[in-house]
Amino acid sequence: MAPQLYLAYGEAQFGSTASGVFLGVTIFALACIAFIIYGYRTYPADRE
Repeated sequence: MAPQLYLAYGEAQFGSTASGVFLGVTIFALACIAFIIYGYRTYPADRE
């Protein structure tokens, strides 16, 4: 029973890790794009 539990835990961990990395990269990319757009739109107003 221990090997089955270990294999199930490994598969679940692999699935959660793959989806977690994918979501993390996607959210990080969207955050960077949003921050660049925010800085691009607010920079001229702050400069003047």
